[in-house]
Amino acid sequence: MAEGNIQNEKANLRKTFKGGLYYMWFKEFIRLLFNHFLYKKVYYIGTEKILEDGKPQVIVSDHQNCLVDAIAVMLSFKGAGRKPYFWARADIFAVHKLLEKYLRFLGLMPAFRMDHEGLEDVGKNSASFDESYHLLLHGQSVMIFPEAGHQDKRYLGHFTTGYTTMAFKTAEKGNWEKEIFILPVANHYTNYFGMRREMCVMFSSPISLKPYYELYKEKPRTAMREVNAVVRKAVSSMMLDIQDLENYNSIDFLRTNYGRTFASLNKMGYKTLPEKLEVEKKFVAALAGLDGQVRSSVYKEAEDIRTFLEDKKITFKGLSKKVSWTSTILKLAGMFVLLPLWIFSLWPNFFNYQIPKKLTKRVKDKMLSSSFLLGINAVVTIPLFAIISFVLVWCFMTVYMAVIYLLLMPPLALFCWYYTEWWDKVKEELRLLRLSKKSNFAILQGFRKNSEKLEDRLWSIFKK
Repeated sequence: MAEGNIQNEKANLRKTFKGGLYYMWFKEFIRLLFNHFLYKKVYYIGTEKILEDGKPQVIVSDHQNCLVDAIAVMLSFKGAGRKPYFWARADIFAVHKLLEKYLRFLGLMPAFRMDHEGLEDVGKNSASFDESYHLLLHGQSVMIFPEAGHQDKRYLGHFTTGYTTMAFKTAEKGNWEKEIFILPVANHYTNYFGMRREMCVMFSSPISLKPYYELYKEKPRTAMREVNAVVRKAVSSMMLDIQDLENYNSIDFLRTNYGRTFASLNKMGYKTLPEKLEVEKKFVAALAGLDGQVRSSVYKEAEDIRTFLEDKKITFKGLSKKVSWTSTILKLAGMFVLLPLWIFSLWPNFFNYQIPKKLTKRVKDKMLSSSFLLGINAVVTIPLFAIISFVLVWCFMTVYMAVIYLLLMPPLALFCWYYTEWWDKVKEELRLLRLSKKSNFAILQGFRKNSEKLEDRLWSIFKK
């Protein structure tokens, strides 16, 4: 009988905190956009470590890409109706009332930060803390980003201890009877911006706070520091944590473009994003372990190549690419043939991309671009333009053609994006052809040789 009562209680709790039918549908719609349109490939690693409903867990993550980090975690939870809750920067709640409702619907709570909203607004966090205590005491999941901000660089910032306060206070409010867990998470992206990139979200083993309860009762600050150190180490171990910010650009350039060389030397896989991440973590650690003068000279050579490519708007692949007017003209001819289809595909994809872009500028934070691209399209532009398109085609043609057009909208969106990327590659070829003229040929060839020499040098250094 007692076991039956426990099962009924768990079922009632799941029903209380379940997102509802619309949330379940919307979550699957977000999953479709996230896994198949915004990103080319998403890797969910260690999701079996997520605790089941009924076990309170504070999810602690690095913060690499604004709301996208939270959405990746949300989609990692099995079951369309299972709803984790998140703390998010308070300023995005003030962008528009519709956006605020959308964020609340997704389970987000405003986090007021001293460095952004000011000391006078930090007290407003009490409402989010109270809500979090309630959720955790009822066995739910609350996610918080202890860096209290994000950056466009791959490193782990300083952790505030708000999440440890939340976790221990929850245990205290539950008379120390509930076992509270902290679940470390890390996110990694091939590129923070644009579409059709790759990303992975990784989960470490949950950390129980129960062994720290007695220490917290006697020395709360010591307990929080110890837990924070363990959690931060777990997050850092999963991600690419480049702490040498002075040489960050050089290190980032090396790991991106010479990682394959390092992988080949160490006989490591380099096909999937998780494989590349492991290679790059070891590569960055190996660079940090070099003799000071050797390391400085390697960084200097890498920086010279990087700045040249940035100035000439050429990619690293483009530097070694052999181009000819014949192949480029043939590509331009192919683009010209497909131009009418691209123009046709601009409706409504031009607006789907530009509207979120304009809103990102309004907030003045470029790291919001992917979040707004996904969020605004999911909530506003895709449903709105789908309805408008369906009605227009139905009015001027037939309902069958309207249905066919709706089915064609996703592949047309992908075509529109890939055509635009193709054009960017052709433009790069045109720049390379211009650089290949006599006046610039020697400079271009010189940097090509420098790149090859740097690769040979890295091979000889790490082969020892």
